[in-house]
This record gives sequence, C-alpha cells and structure tokens, in this order.
Amino acid sequence: MKKDSAPEKWIYREHTKVKHELLRKYLYAWIIKLGKFHRKVLFFDCFAGRGEYIDEKTGEVLTVGSPIIAIKVADELLKSCEEKNRQPYFDKFVYIAIEKDKDNFENLQNVVNREKEKLKFKDKIDIQLINEEFATVVNSLIEWIKEKNIHIAPSFFFIDPFGFKGVPFKAVKDILSLPKTEIFFTFMTRDINRFLGLPQVEKHLEALYPISEWREIYKIRDWQERDKKLLDLYLKSLQEVAKVKYVFPFKVCMDERYQTLYYLIHATNHFHGLKIMKDIMYRQGTPGKFAWLGPKDSLYRYQQRLFDEDLSSLKNYLLKRFAGETKTFNKILEETYQDTIFVESHYRQVLKELEKERKIEVKRITSKTQKGLQENDMITFPKSNPIQVSLLDSVQTLLKKTQIKVYYKKYQLLDRTRKILVERVGDGSIISRFDKTPLPQKSTDVVCPHFLELKWAYGCPYDCAWCYLKGTFRFRPEGTSPVIKSFKKIELHLKKFFEEVKIPEILNTGEIADSLMYENSETPFSKFIIPIFETQKIHKVLFLTKSSNVKNLLEINPHNQVIISFSLNAIPVAERWEKAPPILKRIEAAKKVFDAGYEVRIRIDPMVPVKNWQKYYLELLNIIFDNFIPERITLGSLRGLQSTINGCSDKSWVRYLRESSNWGKKIDFETRYNMYSLLINVLREKFNFSNIALCKETMEMWEALKMEYCKIKCNCIW
Repeated sequence: MKKDSAPEKWIYREHTKVKHELLRKYLYAWIIKLGKFHRKVLFFDCFAGRGEYIDEKTGEVLTVGSPIIAIKVADELLKSCEEKNRQPYFDKFVYIAIEKDKDNFENLQNVVNREKEKLKFKDKIDIQLINEEFATVVNSLIEWIKEKNIHIAPSFFFIDPFGFKGVPFKAVKDILSLPKTEIFFTFMTRDINRFLGLPQVEKHLEALYPISEWREIYKIRDWQERDKKLLDLYLKSLQEVAKVKYVFPFKVCMDERYQTLYYLIHATNHFHGLKIMKDIMYRQGTPGKFAWLGPKDSLYRYQQRLFDEDLSSLKNYLLKRFAGETKTFNKILEETYQDTIFVESHYRQVLKELEKERKIEVKRITSKTQKGLQENDMITFPKSNPIQVSLLDSVQTLLKKTQIKVYYKKYQLLDRTRKILVERVGDGSIISRFDKTPLPQKSTDVVCPHFLELKWAYGCPYDCAWCYLKGTFRFRPEGTSPVIKSFKKIELHLKKFFEEVKIPEILNTGEIADSLMYENSETPFSKFIIPIFETQKIHKVLFLTKSSNVKNLLEINPHNQVIISFSLNAIPVAERWEKAPPILKRIEAAKKVFDAGYEVRIRIDPMVPVKNWQKYYLELLNIIFDNFIPERITLGSLRGLQSTINGCSDKSWVRYLRESSNWGKKIDFETRYNMYSLLINVLREKFNFSNIALCKETMEMWEALKMEYCKIKCNCIW
C-alpha cells in the first residue's frame, strides 16, 4: 500500500475539483447563514492532506485543497463585509486541520503559513494544525470543544479519507451528538466494494458500520447493487444509530464506465443545512442526478434538457404525501426535501400549478398578494385525488346490441405444440394476432412468436430512417402520420375480449404506432387505456415507445396490468438515424416509470455495427443499469424488408445489409454474432442479468449463441 504522501495520490483530478467546489460553495453559504446568529464558527479538516496538488496536464504545483479553500473563503467573506460596510459575518473563524502523514503534514505547515500571510483578516482566522490520526485524536477534540464551552458554536467536520480505514462510526456518531454540528464525508464505496469479503479488512468494516448487515452485501455479484447497498446501509446507520435527521448523498464517478468512485455524504440535524447543500449539489452535478458522472459529465450537462424533471411526479407525490392535511410551505419542504430529486423552485412551480388547477387551497398568511408563496402560507390538500378515467357508461348497452365476436384459431407454437388462441376480435381492426412470421423451418428463417396487437392507431411522428412503417404505410394518403381510432370502438372490443378470453395475453399497442405519441392531447391514450386494463387481472397492455413523455404515466394509479417498453440504441446510432427524443432522455423517462413501480422492458434494436460499436453499445448498457434494472432486454440487429427500403428517403443504413432471411435483409452473420455475444456476455457476467432474447433473428443465430428459441421470452410476450 502506497503512502498517503505518494505523488500519484496528489494529482488534481476532475472528481477532486468537483468535491472541492461543493465544499467551497457550501462554506460560503453556511458561514453567511450562521453568521447572523453566531460570532464564532469552527471548521475541522479531518484528513487535511498537503494543501497542494499536481496539475494533471502540466505537472504544475497548485495551491488548492480543503485547507486553502477554508481559510480563503473566510477571508473573502470578511472582505465582502468590509466593502459593503456591514457587520462581519463572524468574529473568529477557527480552522483545525488533522493530518497523520508526516510528509504531508510538513508540506501542509509550509503551505498554510505561506498562504496565511496573504490573508487580509488573519487576526480573525485562527489556524491550528495537528499531526495525528483522526481516529485517535477525535475524542480529545470533542472533549476540548466541551471543556472550552465552544460546543455552542457551529462546527463543520470535513472527513475526506483516501480509503475507508480510520473512520470509525463511533467517532462520526460522537461528532454528530454535538449541537449545531454537521459532517461532509467522502464515503469510498469503490474501495469497500473492491475489498469487501477479505478477512484482512474485516476489522475496518466493523468499525465503519455499526450494523452487521454489511457481511451479507459481499455475496451480491453485481457491483452496482453492492454499491447501492453499501451506501444505503451507511445512510441508515447515520439516521438510526447516530440519530441524525437529514442525510443526503452526491455520487462521484471515476471514468467513462460511470462506475462509482465515492459518495459525498452531508449529514446535519438542521433543515437549512440540508437545503443549502442539496441546492448546491443540484446545480453542481448532472441535472436531476445529484451526481458527477465522470469525464463525460459535460455531455450530460450539454444535454441538460434531456433530464428536465417531469414535475407531474412531484405533483402526484405531494398530493399523496399530504392528502387531507394542511401544512405551511416551509413544513412541506422540511418533511420532503430529503426524499425527492426536486429543489425549492420546483416545489413553488408545482404548488402554483396545483392551486391554479384547484387541486389545493392556499391561505396566504405572510403576503396579501396572490403571487408566490411565503414560508408560513398554509396549504390544504384534498383527502384523495383519484384519476377519474373509467369505462363509458354505454359500453354494456352497446355490447348487448352489437354482434361482436371473438374468433379463435389453432396455432402451431415455436415448441411445435398446438394451441387454440384468439385470432381477432370482431373485424380485427382493433385486436388481432400478429402472425406474419411463419413457423421457422430452415436456418435462415426468423424466430418471432405470434402476439396480439391492440391497434389503437396507425403511424408514428418520429420518422426514423429504417422504420418498417415507411413500407407498410407508404401508399396511405397520410403516410406514416398518426391516425387515431375511435376510443369508443376500442373500449367496446376490449370489453368483449375481457369478458370471454381467460388465457392471459399481452396486447401490444406499439407494433404499428408509437404507444406514447398521443400523450399531449386532451384525452391521452395512456389515461384512457390503462384504467380499462385495471378493471381485470388477467391480461396486460404493452406500451412500446421511443418517446420520453411519461408525465401522464406517473399520474396513473394503479398500473399493475401495464408493461412499458423503451426502444433504445447506441447514442451515435440514434443521433444519425433516429428522429426521436435523444437516448439519454428516453433512459431518464424509463427510470421515472421504473421508480413509479411500472414493469419496464428494454429493446436495443436495431443494433448497427458503426465504427467503435463495441464502445458505444457497452456504454449504453452501463447507462441503463446505472439508472434502473429492466425486467427483460430484447436485442435486435439492423434489418430491412424490401418495402421498407423502397419507402425510405435516407438509405445510408442499407449499406450494412449483406444477407437475406425470410424477414428481409440483414447484417452479415459473423458481425451480428459478435454484436450479440458481446452484449449477452457483458449482461450475464457484469450485470448478472440473464433475461435476454433476440428479435426477429434466425434459428441459426439462436443456435450459434446456444440459446433456446423455443423458450423465447422476448419483448412482446409473457
């Protein structure tokens, strides 16, 4: 193990800059806030380091780091007060640094002494340096604080170790037992994850965690799941054992794989401390993520619009959380701020909209105007806010008057058995079975189980280059422009289907239309169709979409009979050929509905072997699993029916097609095999994920990949 003074440990990397910026911004706000009430503030730098770093690109020595940040912030705040001719924020800023490594400590002394001379108000900044180990000196520091009766002064402990040794939970608990005390802790889950389960680190983990549950976490194979469990257990320990009221984490990643390096955990018993830190974290990280996602974080920032929060989820949450209650605006923030991804401006916007929609009542106590909200304004929430969507009253009468029938047919299944299944309902214009792919007989025949379509609409607004609807609808006057069918007729056919069909079926709404393309209308399809399916417990409705508009989905409860499937692709592939919402926005939407309790499936289709395809598709997997775990993943490669090729205007993708099948042209077998096998192996080995299938792929490919097509569990079936 390298010494803490080893040069490679002091290269100034991007993730360290992010951490220091969070610290700097918080200290500014924290001191200003507390300076209104206290004339002395204490800052404890528990792993202070050298006070200097080495520039990663130039090799130049940089005078940066928490010691320099702390004393400069204090000095700059006093300068600001002087310039504005106002009372100083404090009379004394006490900075206490703890550093155990002798080489680091000597360097720290030299740097701090040099920098102190540059301070304008050094008489108001008391600096103390201690060459000890944090774990051995923390108890004496706490006793010193109590003896000197300075425990009434606000104290901020910055705990920033290189690893996870030497930070016993008891010390953290004792610190937080002091009044007006907060901690900002670098929690090194990567290192814990790496060494979890090794006997030689057991004593350090026993000291780190007061709860023995950590012993079970190392048995989990997936590193992302372990990472989350390790964090959650520590947060739980802070709240249940240390009895701290508010804890909030910020994720910091290490490289292009978006793998967690550490979490920055803020712990405080004061709401204003939580609010200040959360607001800073929101602005500092990837929008809505409370994370810095590594070197590619700038990509996410550039595409900030992709992660614009859907405020309808906050609306729904507040209506449920405070149903039947009256709360002040400030109390609403205090009781929920820790538990959401939203900040105060979002709360204000949502409550304003709810008031305008007459779903809440606002009694303004501190303001006579009807604009804005003050902290003591009273807000009354209704006892319930059900989404009122139900079957038409006339359905039963119509069923009696019409002669709608359910038609059945004996189908031969992929396992060569035969089964009587629904062929269509009525004229088949609403519900019919997709059976365009014959049972595969030879190696180049594609495998596709026959499924039921719910044909609520035709067309798609996204105009992707290879969409087979271009061929299917090329002779229609509207082309692929969406045409919506009669909702009354859809209800009528579904009611008949539900009454008669007792074999469970999934009805696919996305085969000839994007399932979410009608969500901005006055009568969104989701709000119409989901409550209908919730009237029974046998059949499910499948949404297939490239949309990111999940606002209505987040407002609908219950949704037990619903499956949401998102069609995704490698980012460069989607940017080149798909005229749909960007991939990151679709993934964010998928995460929202996943978090809301929907069953979520993923289609990575059509995969295209562009240059560096391996990198782009593995990156896609990492982003997906960094956000949520899909119920299943179906893989497909680029293919084109001749009618599709004839009907499209952008034929640049056709150059990748080399072979023929009974479902159009395909990429050559070897390339397809390499693409599938790479993703399948990574899904199985890295993510411990095995619920994988292929879409419209040949028998030969299924056999080459040693997968049983007769047991297929793909996107459109159970």
